[in-house]
Amino acid sequence: MARIGIVTDSTAYLPRSFKQLYQIEVVSLIINFEGVSMPEDEMDYGRFYDRLRQVSHLPTTSQPSVGDFLDVYRRVAERADSIISIHLTGGISGTVKTAAVAAQMLHPLDITVVDSHSTSVGLYLAVEAAARAVEAGLSKDEVLEIVDHIIGHSLTLFTIDTLEYLRRGGRIGAAAAVLGNLLQIRPILFFDRKNDIIDVYEKVRTRERAIQRILEVVQKQGADIRVCVAHAGDEATGQKLRSRVTAVYPHLNPELCPMGPVVGAHGGQGTVGLSFYPLTPQIARLFPVWWQDDNITEQGNVMALSGS
Repeated sequence: MARIGIVTDSTAYLPRSFKQLYQIEVVSLIINFEGVSMPEDEMDYGRFYDRLRQVSHLPTTSQPSVGDFLDVYRRVAERADSIISIHLTGGISGTVKTAAVAAQMLHPLDITVVDSHSTSVGLYLAVEAAARAVEAGLSKDEVLEIVDHIIGHSLTLFTIDTLEYLRRGGRIGAAAAVLGNLLQIRPILFFDRKNDIIDVYEKVRTRERAIQRILEVVQKQGADIRVCVAHAGDEATGQKLRSRVTAVYPHLNPELCPMGPVVGAHGGQGTVGLSFYPLTPQIARLFPVWWQDDNITEQGNVMALSGS
């Protein structure tokens, strides 16, 4: 059986135990903050967000170099026959293009580079399923089919605690930020796959209403989904969102994942959200704790477990 290696970048924010269990290689983006440049995966998230609140200028980010990818691909190729490399959206970073350049330079190594058209938990869900599929013994084509389904059907929604970071990042004017904060306007943002941008999904009043609206969107999907919750330096609010999802769907057991500096710098501390996609029978079988074969219909839908 051909061995498949999985590569991603630091904005997937993989739990360390998961990364080690599935031998996933991570190429880190770089944070340039207060005159210091550091790989994102070496930073202390708590200290970063504490400092972020105190500065007037936001940090900048740099994509990995071609050399970074070459090093990782060569290392993975020593133990794998092929590589699937999944990365944050090309709409906000050149990381995926750099990965493709490195893959071409290593021809004829079998390396497939995939644009997730997302980041954070949206990217994590694609990487997670790919790793589980490889562990289950699926072929490379089958793994890529699963990844393609998730990318094409996932929705990542998040909301911010304040408009201040969008103002500092130059995305909205100072007057608009002040007025928006006074009126407690909290946009719900999403990754627009069609145009490869972060766009406004909906504008609501108050952060609580934004979170409630996100939950309403999730509930409309039914119980046949995989979901993951994320937060930027605000674990308490992230836990509350996770608990509210679990209250509706006890069997989903969504993870709570932190957003690191690269993503968190743009929305700021207090950003919370989630990502989800509809399960197929093939994907559902990768999660035996939550789903069993007798919960999968012949039509290819997954029915909620009793009591949910």
